[in-house]
Amino acid sequence: MRDTIVIGAGLAGLMGALALAEAGQRPLVLAKGQGATHWTGGTVDVWGATDGANVREVVAQMIAAHPEHPYARVGMVGIEAALDRFRALVETAGYPYVGSLERNMLVPTAAGALRPAAFVPTTMAAGALKAGERLLIAGFRELRDFFPPLIAANLRDQRITARGIYLNLPPIKRRLDFNTRNFADLFDDAAFRQDVGEQLRAARSTATRIGLPAVLGLRDAPAVVQELQAISGAQIFEIPTLPASVPGMRLFNIFKVAIEQAGGRMQIGSEVVRTVGSGDWLTTVYSTAAARQQEHRGQRFLLATGGIAGGGIRTDYTGTVWETALGLPLKAPEARAAWFAPQFLHENGHPIFRAGVVTDACLRPLDAQGQVVYQNVAVAGSLLADADPIYERCYSGLALATGWHAGQMLAMLER
Repeated sequence: MRDTIVIGAGLAGLMGALALAEAGQRPLVLAKGQGATHWTGGTVDVWGATDGANVREVVAQMIAAHPEHPYARVGMVGIEAALDRFRALVETAGYPYVGSLERNMLVPTAAGALRPAAFVPTTMAAGALKAGERLLIAGFRELRDFFPPLIAANLRDQRITARGIYLNLPPIKRRLDFNTRNFADLFDDAAFRQDVGEQLRAARSTATRIGLPAVLGLRDAPAVVQELQAISGAQIFEIPTLPASVPGMRLFNIFKVAIEQAGGRMQIGSEVVRTVGSGDWLTTVYSTAAARQQEHRGQRFLLATGGIAGGGIRTDYTGTVWETALGLPLKAPEARAAWFAPQFLHENGHPIFRAGVVTDACLRPLDAQGQVVYQNVAVAGSLLADADPIYERCYSGLALATGWHAGQMLAMLER
């Protein structure tokens, strides 16, 4: 029997597993597949302040005004502690993040929009744009869904001097298809990098910064950026792509190594489908397996399967809304007609995306009467009620903060 079972391998589950492992537990991470790390951009969005406001102050004010928000369960001290631990983890792994809670950076997306982020990997740092600089956006025709001319045109619409070009694919062994992971492997090759760097040097003209798709290697992306900068003569920055996310793969690998070194274990391809409990104490979960369901007994359980976008919550045409792994009670609109606001771009988002599990200060799930459902279960991430992480632009920040808090709360649990 494992000390702790973590259900979900997104940032919340991974951060919780790390907290538990470092507290002396031996967590087993179960997940039906790769978590949201593989489809998010790899930045840390704590709150979507875009007007130069102090992010720390904005979040503190939001907590005071909305004590039901999951950030309020963690508090500013807890949020900052989680972010500090995250930054120490990636720094030790050679993939440091830069930024602060004083002010969001605005970095380009694959559509040429400017997205706020509190922290970004150093490979994206030069993408925090300043007035008066000239950009070159470069990519490859073989990489689907990354269009440098489109990105540059949209940046120009925002009064940023930019132009977009396609690079020639350096000589490689013939491939029938290309995706972000293929290109990351190619950038781990020195000859490929040299060829690309020389093309950038020839094409950059007066550009001081060059944006490339975020595929600059899996093993040591900061070193790839430095090498391309030295060859091209311009600052290089990565632009997050559509899934699959290479920066997300880097983060997943960093967490996996740290969790396993601390005594934890990962088991991907194991969807939790059934549970057994005794009163307010969960004892066993069952996951899918090839021949029969696999039994996992534990003393503590951390649930981080994501909200509607992550598959932790499902709905149907009748208006039924349910939590998929443990069958926990949900706070959700009572009728399907109340799921959405009248306007698509509503000032408060859509009610259905705030559906989730209500918890106490220790992130234990509560029922409709406010009673703890399971004393030894904590919930983290976008499965929590009263937050809309995508609309509020706090997806990864909320995952890190609540995952770390849930892990620490469970580690202190005694029966």
